[in-house]
Amino acid sequence: MDYKIKFLGKDAILKVENDEGAKAMIDKDNLVLSSAFAMITPDNNVLDKWNVNYYNGTTDELTNFLVTQDSVEHIETSKRVHTTEVKPIDLSNVAIPITMILSCAMVRSELEFPHEPNKVFITLHHNDEYKNECWTITLFSTNLFLYKIKIDAIDGKIISSEVKHLLK
Repeated sequence: MDYKIKFLGKDAILKVENDEGAKAMIDKDNLVLSSAFAMITPDNNVLDKWNVNYYNGTTDELTNFLVTQDSVEHIETSKRVHTTEVKPIDLSNVAIPITMILSCAMVRSELEFPHEPNKVFITLHHNDEYKNECWTITLFSTNLFLYKIKIDAIDGKIISSEVKHLLK
C-alpha cells in the first residue's frame, strides 16, 4: 500500500495541547494524554489527520479530538470500553517518528504477512507490559487476515508481532 505522511502524530498532540479550547478542557477536567490514532485506507492513503485521546481518571472517560493541520475539533467524551488501566503517554519518550515506525513495520510485514494490506491502523500508547510508550501498527487484508506489530517508541525495536485470521 502506498501512502503519504503529511502530519505526524507528535505534531497532532502538540497542536491539541496548544489549542486554547482543547487546553481549557484538558486543564479543567485534569485529563492525561492516553493515545493517538490514525488510519490509512486505499480511499485515503494520506496520513493527514489524527484522533488524540485524553483520559479522565475520575470519571473513567476518554475525550477525543480530531486533529488536522488546520484544526482541532472536540469529537466526543465517552466512557471507556476497555478495563485495562490507562497510563499517560510521556511525550518526551517518543523519540522515533511515525515515518520510521511505518517503514519498519512495512518491511517486517513483507516477511511475515503475505497479504496485501487494505487498511493500516496506527496507535501511539503507553504499553504497561513493556513499561513504556509504543507504536502499534495493525494491517488488515481484504481476506480478513490481521497483522499486528508493536514497536518501542523510544528506541524503535520491535517488541512483538503476530498474524491471525479474524474468523478463527
